[in-house]
Amino acid sequence: MPRIFDKYLDRAKGVLRNNWTGSYTKPSPNLYPHQWNWDSGFIAIGKSHYDTRAAIAELDSLFAGQWANGMLPQIIFNPEVLGHYFPEPDFWQADRSPHCPRDRITSGITMPPIHAVAVEHIYDHATQRKDVLPFLRRIYPRLLSLHQYLYRERDPMDEGLVYIRHPWESGVDNSPAWDGSLKAIPVDRHALPSYSRRDLDHVSAEMRPSDDDYDRYVYLVDLFRNRDYNETAIREESPFLIQDPLFNSILCRANRSLVRIADIIGESADLPRSWVERTAEAIRTKLWCPDSRMFYPLDLVTGTLIHAETSSGFLPLFAGAATREQADILYGRLNSVSFCSLHQGNCYTIPNYDTRKEDFDRTNYWRGPVWININWMLTHGLKRYGYTLKADSLRRDLLQLPIRFGFREYFDSFSGRGYGSEDFSWTAALFIDLVEEFYREDRPRRRAKKILRSLMTPGRTLNSGTEEPSCPPGELAGELMKSIRSMRDSFYDTERGLVDYEALKGSDRFRDYRVLTNGLRDFDPGNLRGHTDRLAFWVNLYNTLVVDAIVSTGVQRSVLTYPGFFHKISYAIGGRNFSLDDVEHGILRGNRRGPFYPFGPFRPWDRRKKWMVEEPDPRVHFALVCGSRSCAPIDYYDPARIDLQMDEAARAFVNSSEVLVFPEEGRVLLSEIFRWYAGDFGGRSGVIDFISRYLAEDETRDFLLHRGKHLEFEYLFYDWDLNRWGR
Repeated sequence: MPRIFDKYLDRAKGVLRNNWTGSYTKPSPNLYPHQWNWDSGFIAIGKSHYDTRAAIAELDSLFAGQWANGMLPQIIFNPEVLGHYFPEPDFWQADRSPHCPRDRITSGITMPPIHAVAVEHIYDHATQRKDVLPFLRRIYPRLLSLHQYLYRERDPMDEGLVYIRHPWESGVDNSPAWDGSLKAIPVDRHALPSYSRRDLDHVSAEMRPSDDDYDRYVYLVDLFRNRDYNETAIREESPFLIQDPLFNSILCRANRSLVRIADIIGESADLPRSWVERTAEAIRTKLWCPDSRMFYPLDLVTGTLIHAETSSGFLPLFAGAATREQADILYGRLNSVSFCSLHQGNCYTIPNYDTRKEDFDRTNYWRGPVWININWMLTHGLKRYGYTLKADSLRRDLLQLPIRFGFREYFDSFSGRGYGSEDFSWTAALFIDLVEEFYREDRPRRRAKKILRSLMTPGRTLNSGTEEPSCPPGELAGELMKSIRSMRDSFYDTERGLVDYEALKGSDRFRDYRVLTNGLRDFDPGNLRGHTDRLAFWVNLYNTLVVDAIVSTGVQRSVLTYPGFFHKISYAIGGRNFSLDDVEHGILRGNRRGPFYPFGPFRPWDRRKKWMVEEPDPRVHFALVCGSRSCAPIDYYDPARIDLQMDEAARAFVNSSEVLVFPEEGRVLLSEIFRWYAGDFGGRSGVIDFISRYLAEDETRDFLLHRGKHLEFEYLFYDWDLNRWGR
C-alpha cells in the first residue's frame, strides 16, 4: 500500500481513537459530544477493518439506548457532558414515553437505519468470523425490532414506505427538500418554548441552518413531547410527515443485510426478505417522477412529491431499488454539470444539491457541499449497477478530500475546502473503509512459482478451427472490424468498462467472429494501408483476443489465474503466432520489453518485426484492455477517429483514481502502468508532462508543471479482478 495511505490511515484511526469516550465514539471533539445514531453505524464500518471489538462495542453502546417499541434514538446522551449542545434531555423530555429506556437518556426521534449494513461489514472483515457469531445472534433481534418499529409505526398505508416526522430524522437536516414543508408550518415565535442554539458557538452561522429552520425544528419537538411520543397522536397532528428516498433506500439496503445476517446465524429470513422487495417496489413506483425522471420525497400532508434536486434522489441506487431504466436515467442526471460530471475538473463529486440552482450554497451544511457518507453510499450504488467509471471518480474525490483538506465534516463542492467540525469521525471511518476496500495491499505473490507454472503450460492457439470465412482475403480486416464493433454494441458496456462474457460466449456474433479469426492464418498484415488503419486493427484485435481468451479458457476471477495468459494464448496471423505480449510489446510498442522481461518479444531475425507500428504512442496503454478492473475500459477503436479516441481514453484514465495528486504532501500516486512503462512516456519528466496534458483540474496541473522535479512518486495496487458485467 502506498505510504501516503499508511500515513493517513494512521491519522484516521487517530481521529477515531481521540473521539472515543470509553463506550462510544463522538462524531467530533466539540460540536457533537454525545453518541449519534447513524454516525455510529458509519464509524463501526471503518473500525471493522482493524478493530472488531471496538466496532462491536460501538453498536452495543448505541443499541443499549433502544426504546422498548424498537425505535433507535437519534442521540444517546452522555450525562457527564451535558450543557454543551441543544436540544438536550431537558428539552426532549423523552421520558414522557412509556417506551423510553430508564437507564439511558435519549432524544425522541430516530435516523436512517444503516446499522445492519455495519453489522454485515463487521462480520465480513473479522479475522475469525466464528468469533463474531455471538454478536450477530445478540444484535439481530434488536435490528429486527428496529425495522419492525419502522414498518409498524411509520408505514400507515402498509405499502413498504416509512415516513420521517422531523428533518433531523433524515440525516440531511436543512436540505432544500424540506423548505416548503417547513415554511408551511405556522409558527408563533412567542408561543415557542424558549431555547438557545449552541451550534453557532462552534461553527459560523453561514454554514448552519437558519433561525427560521430552528424555530420549526423546535416546534416539532414540542409537538412530540406534548403527545408523550405517542406515534398515533403524532401522525394525526404532525405537519411534517415525509416519505424520504434517502431514508427508505437505506432501510431497503439494510433489509438486504438483515436477510444475510439471518442466514448466517440460522434464523428465518422470510420477514426481512419480504421487506426488501416491498420497499424496493414502493420506492421505484411511488417516489419516482416519470416527468422529471428523478426520485423525490413525498409529503404525506399534501400528498405531493417534493421536486428538490438533491443527492438523496440518487440513493435508490444504493438500495438496488431502481429499475435498470431508472438507473440509466439517474446516471445521466448524476453525471452532469448539476452534480459535477466526469472529468469536469472544477468540482468534487457529488454535491448535495444541484449546483445550477439559485439557492445552491457551497458552504452551508446540506445545501450544496460534498458529504463523505452520502458519496460513500453512492459509490456502492454506482458499482451495484455497473457504473464503474463514475464510482471510481467518486472514490478518487473521497480519498483526496480528507488527505488534502483534513477529516472535516463536509467539503466545498468546488474548492474542496473543509467546513464544519474538524476531526469528524465518520469522515475518518469511511476513509479507512475506502482505502482498505479499494487500495488494499497487494498480497505478496509467489512469482517464482507462477513463472514455473507458466513455463509448464502449453501454448494455445485460439483460431485453429476448420470453418473458413466466406469473405475474400482482401476484405478480412474490414469484416473483422465490423464483427468486433458488433460485439461491442451487444456485449460491451463502454460506459462502465465491463464485458458480458457469459452472454457473449453463446452468441451468434461471437461464433461469427471466431470463424473470421480462422482467416487470419493466411492474412498478410502488410496489406493494411495507413498508420491509423494498422493501429486500429492491432488495438482492436488485441482487445478482442483478450475477450476471446477469457471466454475460451473459462477465466472467472482474474486473468492471472491462467498461467502465462499474456504469452501462452495466441492467434495465428500470416503464418506466425501472435500472443498478447507479441501484439502489445512487439507490434504496438516497437519491440520494447515488457515488465519483468529482459528483452522485447521479437528477435533480430523475426519476420514479424516488419509489421510493427511506426512511432509507438504511449496513449496506447489506455486503449489496450487486459480484462481487469485497473485496465482501461474496453471500446472499439475506429481508424477514422482513433486519435481522438485515444486522447479521450488517456484523459479518462488520468482523471480517474489511478492518478492522485496531493499538492500539500508533495506526492503523486500513480497506476503501475506509469512505472512499468515509464520509458514509453519519456521517463519521470515525461510522465509528469503526460499527466499534466490531460488533467482536468487547472490548479493541480499547474502544480505538477512547477513542482514536478521535487515530487515523490508512489504506485497504486493494480486490481487484476475480472471486468465482468453483471456479477
